[in-house]
Amino acid sequence: MGNLWIWATVGAAFFQALRYAGLKTLNQSLSTGVTTYVRVFFTLPLLILYLVAVLWWTGEPFPPIGREFLIYSAGSSIAQFTGTLLVVRLFQLGNFAIATLIIKADVIMTALIGTAFFSERITPVGWLAIVVTIVGVVVTSLGRAPLSADALGGGRATFLTRSTPTLIGLTSALIYSLSYLFLREAILVADPASGPFVRSALAAVAMTGISVVLVGLFLLATQPRELLRMFEFQKLCWFIGATSAIASTGWFMASALTNASYVAAVAQVQVVFTLMLSFFYFGERIRPAEIAGIVVIVAGLILFRAA
Repeated sequence: MGNLWIWATVGAAFFQALRYAGLKTLNQSLSTGVTTYVRVFFTLPLLILYLVAVLWWTGEPFPPIGREFLIYSAGSSIAQFTGTLLVVRLFQLGNFAIATLIIKADVIMTALIGTAFFSERITPVGWLAIVVTIVGVVVTSLGRAPLSADALGGGRATFLTRSTPTLIGLTSALIYSLSYLFLREAILVADPASGPFVRSALAAVAMTGISVVLVGLFLLATQPRELLRMFEFQKLCWFIGATSAIASTGWFMASALTNASYVAAVAQVQVVFTLMLSFFYFGERIRPAEIAGIVVIVAGLILFRAA
């Protein structure tokens, strides 16, 4: 299927950016935990419809669900939720730009761990494309929040050498990388007789469904009243659900077609779409360093065509 995975990932990144714009608006009215839960709760029904449509379109039967598939699906869901909690905690502890840079280590970790312990096979050009894309993200992040000593609360080195923020940031990056790799493995161990569209759709439903149950139980125990308040914003919640569902189908399809590390790297183009939304929707200014970062990210995407 050639470079279909690139287009699927870029499309997923675009709709993820739209989803984050919706989440940013919703978070002004709901807690961070419930806002995050909206992403999976209102997405699941749409993903189920997508799976039914794919089964009808392909004419394939509903694939059997094995133990390995469920284990990897649960692992990916738990990793995503845990990683999100750690990221929220990290942003509370330190500078947003530096925290973002630490988290972006997940792309390199995905490539290294995937090559060593999972089924990742990365070409030399693929490694180059990953590095170029990460450099673009770093340049863009630095442009979004210039890192003066005052902004860092004592300097960049001080922040990076504080054990708690650095440890949390690297741990969240590690957990996110595992979630990508578990996702890829879940798709690979799904029924081999099924095509990539069916396997990716099934994985999307399974992982989102597990997240709905696990995160729902957690919020029901900790924020029951706040959880019910999400139904007061159904129009916005369904917008988030729709954009998230489209993003998930693209992300999972790409993961069914190529390495998790490639998908994670190309997904960084979301930074570009986020900047565009910030400029056109939220009225924020785009800085020269951010434009330079966008150019580097696009260069990385072009390299992936030869990976």
